[in-house]
Amino acid sequence: MLTTAGGLALRSAVPTRASAAASVPHGGVLREYWLQADAFLHNLVPTGLDGMMGTRYAPHQTSYWALGYRAYTPGWGQPLAGNDALGPNTGIPGPVLRAAVGDTIRIHFRNNDRHYRFPHSIHPHGVAYKPKSDGAWTALDPHKPGTAIEVGESYTYEYTVAPSSVGTWPYHDHSVPQALGKGGPVMELGAELGLFGLLAITDAQTRPVDREVCLFMHDLYQDDIPVLAQDFDCFNGRAFLGNTPTITARVGERLRWRVAALGKEFHAFHIHGHRWLFNGRHDDTLVLGPATTVTFDFVEDNQGTWLYHCHVTDHFMGGMVGRYVVKA
Repeated sequence: MLTTAGGLALRSAVPTRASAAASVPHGGVLREYWLQADAFLHNLVPTGLDGMMGTRYAPHQTSYWALGYRAYTPGWGQPLAGNDALGPNTGIPGPVLRAAVGDTIRIHFRNNDRHYRFPHSIHPHGVAYKPKSDGAWTALDPHKPGTAIEVGESYTYEYTVAPSSVGTWPYHDHSVPQALGKGGPVMELGAELGLFGLLAITDAQTRPVDREVCLFMHDLYQDDIPVLAQDFDCFNGRAFLGNTPTITARVGERLRWRVAALGKEFHAFHIHGHRWLFNGRHDDTLVLGPATTVTFDFVEDNQGTWLYHCHVTDHFMGGMVGRYVVKA
């Protein structure tokens, strides 16, 4: 597989309906987003079948009240129809927030969690910001601005994109610990329920690609979400072959894969039938810890239907597997 060097960021594509007209002091533009934390019923296994092992599930075993960041028109007028990298604006993951070096990212956030009625926030990785845009709640400073946005309330976060920001980064809920199960409060339960997304930061050297793939590896635990029948290991809010995203490409296309992990597990992302250059060596499996990402390019040259999955066996069997279909 012919490849480019690993670690590149996504090219600057159409933002998630961001406003990018106003200039900012850093020489870039203002990228303005309107995000809302929404609650919705979500089924991790909509087909009811684990396509790898053959196990069948009833909807009540794999469904729960999820939370997700959704993108809206200005003033939270209407939900957007979709996201350029992740498909429908479903909330799991949240929209890909795009910016370039020199830009300012301004996120208008509103908490619409009408089910759990938890406070929520947004905490970013990889960009520069002041304490008021950190979004991380602590018991030592419970009234710190932006860390516990109550239901119906809103808050505006602002980040600066520096040259050191180029790359792929997660953003996620970092608000007050909460409890649903019997084990007591859980740190970042909102993120476990679905409040996470990706930042894609580029610069003038970022190489264009024909197609990009965005995958988030995350886990849900029955101890934390008791309505689930078991623990599940997911890509983009789905578990098991036939439910997780089916990635498509054509021979000759240059692809960029952006893969992120969140939670408390370590994962090993693997694609069958492919290898790529990453940090000076060829790989077909990359290890990710919590809140880490990998970004790599390759030129597709291997037609067929392939698997992508976590190579940690428990996670593979728990649902962290999907299809990659390459056509001529």
